Amino acid sequence: MGNENGRSDHEKHQDSASEPDLFAQIRASSNWHACRQLYLGWTRQQTIERMQSVAPGFPLEAYERELTRAMEWAEKNRQNGLRRRQLEIEEAKTLDVLNAVFVLYLLNTRYGSHYVQDGLGYIDIQHELGSLFSSQEIEAAKHRADDVIKYASNLVWRSWDGPHLEDLRAKFPECNDNNLSVAIGHAYWLNR
Repeated sequence: MGNENGRSDHEKHQDSASEPDLFAQIRASSNWHACRQLYLGWTRQQTIERMQSVAPGFPLEAYERELTRAMEWAEKNRQNGLRRRQLEIEEAKTLDVLNAVFVLYLLNTRYGSHYVQDGLGYIDIQHELGSLFSSQEIEAAKHRADDVIKYASNLVWRSWDGPHLEDLRAKFPECNDNNLSVAIGHAYWLNR
């Protein structure tokens, strides 16, 4: 549809958009692109070309600036992720085998793909807990942790509201309340 000057409303909108609005088009995917460069080996040139194909029409400096900003953000995010993850690992090491494995298993289940995307990789549960527990204990605890996660998901799937913590506590009395609560939170996230 055109206006009185024969220009489309879309063109008029582009002209009236502020510079921050225009750069939001580049920024929208720059974080994703920066992670590809940092952790998957894309060259800077490949990354810029990809950004230009997603949001064409900006000066090269705009892509360069946004990629630099996004790479700084991605590395900061990675460092924060490393710190959070290390805190969780250290906390897990203070727990019994089931609860320790549960913490790390759920982190891998929920955030593992993010860890891979951020260049961190999945947590090697055997490596982290192998000095505290036997391989057999760890493997058995992984299966039990998976059972807790699946059971919590089924509870939430059947009824969004309900005495989920009590149901989980009755079914898995060996799990601490914190892990059971986290399992329920994860179940809500899965079933949203």
